[in-house]
Amino acid sequence: MKWPVLFFTVFYLSIILATLAYMPWIALLMLVLMFLFIMIGFNHFERYMRYLEQQYSSVAPTLHLAQEDALYRAPIAVLIYNDKQEVAWVNPEFQHHYGSLQLLGQPLAKLHPGLGEIVNQENPEKHWQTIEINQKYYRYLHQPSYQAIYFIDQTPEHEMVAQRAYDRLVFGYLLIDEYDELVQSMDDSETSLFDAKLLNGLREWANQFNLYLKRLEDDRFLILANQAALEVLEKDKFKTLESIKETEAKQSIPVSISVGLAYSEDTYYGLDQLANQAQLNVELALARGGDQTVVRSHNGQARFYGGKLNVNQKRSITRSKLVYQALLTSVEQANRVIIAGHKYPDMDAVAAALGIHKIVSQQGKFARIILDRQELSDDVAQLLEFPAIKNEASNLFISLEEAQEIVDNRTLLVMVDHHRPSLSAAGPLVNEHEVVIIDHHRRSEDFPAKPVLTFIEPYASSTSELVTEFFIYMRNSHETLNKTEATALLAGIIVDTNNFASRTGSRTFDAASYLKSRGANEHLIQQLLKEDLKRLLERNEIIAQAHYIGEDIIVAKAQEGKVYDNVTASQAADVMLTLKKVEASFVIFERPDQTIGISARSMGGLNVQTLMEEMGGGGHLTTAATQIKESSLDQVYQDLLETIQRNKEES
Repeated sequence: MKWPVLFFTVFYLSIILATLAYMPWIALLMLVLMFLFIMIGFNHFERYMRYLEQQYSSVAPTLHLAQEDALYRAPIAVLIYNDKQEVAWVNPEFQHHYGSLQLLGQPLAKLHPGLGEIVNQENPEKHWQTIEINQKYYRYLHQPSYQAIYFIDQTPEHEMVAQRAYDRLVFGYLLIDEYDELVQSMDDSETSLFDAKLLNGLREWANQFNLYLKRLEDDRFLILANQAALEVLEKDKFKTLESIKETEAKQSIPVSISVGLAYSEDTYYGLDQLANQAQLNVELALARGGDQTVVRSHNGQARFYGGKLNVNQKRSITRSKLVYQALLTSVEQANRVIIAGHKYPDMDAVAAALGIHKIVSQQGKFARIILDRQELSDDVAQLLEFPAIKNEASNLFISLEEAQEIVDNRTLLVMVDHHRPSLSAAGPLVNEHEVVIIDHHRRSEDFPAKPVLTFIEPYASSTSELVTEFFIYMRNSHETLNKTEATALLAGIIVDTNNFASRTGSRTFDAASYLKSRGANEHLIQQLLKEDLKRLLERNEIIAQAHYIGEDIIVAKAQEGKVYDNVTASQAADVMLTLKKVEASFVIFERPDQTIGISARSMGGLNVQTLMEEMGGGGHLTTAATQIKESSLDQVYQDLLETIQRNKEES
């Protein structure tokens, strides 16, 4: 108060001095009043200060006791540290959490790494935060100016929240894949016996993991559970469910079960949201070939279990015909059609793109194939030199930049031999336009934003086989394939099946037979697929680096600094798989795009698709690959070994 009082005094004295020259009696009176005011003020101020002292004296002992009680009895743990970041003092509540351990003088980082991190924060938060110490959860506040940290035990509240999360609903569907085909060859008694055994096995599985299982249709079940049960199921890797299928397999009945489970990570959620997500999950499981479980929340990443069945003939001719009709409808509604394979396209991708281009052109629509000639392998480059293709190149191919200039809101994009936007030669166009997908790889979580038609057949040998079937259906209504197009499609099938040695079925040979009838030239294909001495030597260089890990897995880590193309690496993996006792082969190599690639092959005992998915790739159960950015050969090699070891421990 001294500055206001001083100002008022100076101001008052100034008035007195100004008045003294003209009205001395008034000035004298004002001066007397000032002295009276000062005397009365000092008297009252002294009495007020004595009153405050009395009040403080009466309250001080209570405050002192309250401070001591807060430090020693309140449920707030207090830690004070010195300049060396050592414990200088703790209150009993903090000591209680460490039992009889001597804390004074202990370095904070040694006591718990989290304490050292709190003290070393450059800009400590000024509000309460959460930390886990010794399996307990605390809210803490750091006061650097006092070198003090305050803790409040939040473990009971955290456990309540965790328990509530465990109690959240998990909604799912379970499907018996191709149930009607399984029972169509059985008589009534055999069907009843099979049904009873299967249902009994599923009931035992549900009871073991505290699930509610309700049969909705012959091949469809509803699953209700909580998060606690889901956690146990995932720790089990759904192996118990696999045992049910193995039991039926012993009876020569190849049962395939697909499951989609959905849950919410939000506190509040709707059952319809869970039901829709569960349906999407089971559809994803089926799109990947069935015989697997997909677990995913609404906004989370999918987790896959199972998927070890490798049945080639699990395809429907009716579905292929319906897809072909739907493709024609989508093309009819578009102004123009852009066709794209994956980056660094192989023979299958280019051949399938040529086939789709022929179908679209016959509908009178503008069609072009996105192609980067800098990314072509030798066999594809030779294919494009065929006169029938080379002479029409301007009407067949465009670059991505040219495609971006001509697209509009009624442009349809057809993705062949892939479905992942990150791998597409169409780049940003994938998520900007309506998309038709024709692919034979198992579906991954990475998917276009606007798919209008999805035709993913994991049990097809190649995308060329799927496109060839379209021409089989249209043979009586349109001009069919010419010799060059038929040759290209047959080459695509031969390359992807390793000359009909893997992933082939009766439909594969039907497609090959049709292509032969259209004039496919095997001699030209042999010329296309012939390799030069350089590639042979490069493949042998890779194989020379191979070594066994375990008894039946072989890995080749290519020479550092040496770049190989995908074809050479995949051929090396194929050759290594033919060695005695080898069940799976892997080639790790540097790619032309400065990433590290892995080419994986398997005889079927090891699911290389799931292995590669864990490392960011995908493919089939027996053929898969991945590309890894910003890493080294040695690091990728170590990651691969850890992934294989983890897979073995879980199986």
